[in-house]
Amino acid sequence: MSDQPPRDQPDNWVPAGLKVRGSKSGSTPPSPKPVRAQQAPAEYSTDLAAEPVPRLPQVPDHGSGNPPAGEEPGFRPMPVLTILTLICLAILYVLGNWQWTKFVDKSRAPVVAAASEPASVSAALQSPTPEFVQVQLTGVADPRSVQVRALRDGIAGFRLFSPVVMDDGWIFVDRGFVAEADVAKAPPVSGPVNYRGILRKGAKANSFTPDNDPARQDWFWPDLSAMGASLKLIGGSPSYYVSLTLVDPLATGQSEINPWADSKGANQIPPERHLGYALTWWGFGFALIGVYTGLHLRTGRLRFTRKPG
Repeated sequence: MSDQPPRDQPDNWVPAGLKVRGSKSGSTPPSPKPVRAQQAPAEYSTDLAAEPVPRLPQVPDHGSGNPPAGEEPGFRPMPVLTILTLICLAILYVLGNWQWTKFVDKSRAPVVAAASEPASVSAALQSPTPEFVQVQLTGVADPRSVQVRALRDGIAGFRLFSPVVMDDGWIFVDRGFVAEADVAKAPPVSGPVNYRGILRKGAKANSFTPDNDPARQDWFWPDLSAMGASLKLIGGSPSYYVSLTLVDPLATGQSEINPWADSKGANQIPPERHLGYALTWWGFGFALIGVYTGLHLRTGRLRFTRKPG
């Protein structure tokens, strides 16, 4: 039966009577020599960093909006955005031009009115720019009238247009505004008259003004030619009418200033405000162009220089 080492003996315990070869009895066995790793042959080298990694060819991405490297300068507009931008620019231009026209008309009206003494209607109509020229009208008033819808100080009513027959034709006269509740109280005017007023051109106030209905005698703006035809008037000057400076359509004996004879119109908006409106609309247009251009620059659809490859 072999001797078993006691459980409390160290790991290097050797039974009595045995000798470890190459060492003295009771000495510590020699430690093993370190094994030197063999170097792999050159053909099996694992140094991957020394090997160049092939690069995949770059595929241009035309769907993301970014141009490929080395693309020439150019412009690739976004279709939907471009169409919407053009529509908005057209609207802003029309609105700005509309306010600019009002500014020019109201600015020149006082100058035209103060530049000369009142002229006859026939002489004023021969002028290159007859609108806002002060005139003295002498003739015979026709008792008939045409009621044109209007709004003054938030009150709905009508402007009364009556024809006046002159020696060489006829012309409509704006006799003033009457509230809708009092229109039946306005007496007709007939016989010889001598009026003083300003020539105005019959036209729509703006593009939102409804169309007239001559068959029903429903007028929203002074279409002088159609109004004259409804009264069966022949000849005359259907492009302009005389807006009386002082009016008393209800014959109360108290005349008042006719706002439609003023260059600022019934709403009394000064010319400077129309200029501000025009610049505002046009400013919005330039801002829209800036946003449109910046968006295309940011997405690479608009390029002024060649992008390096």
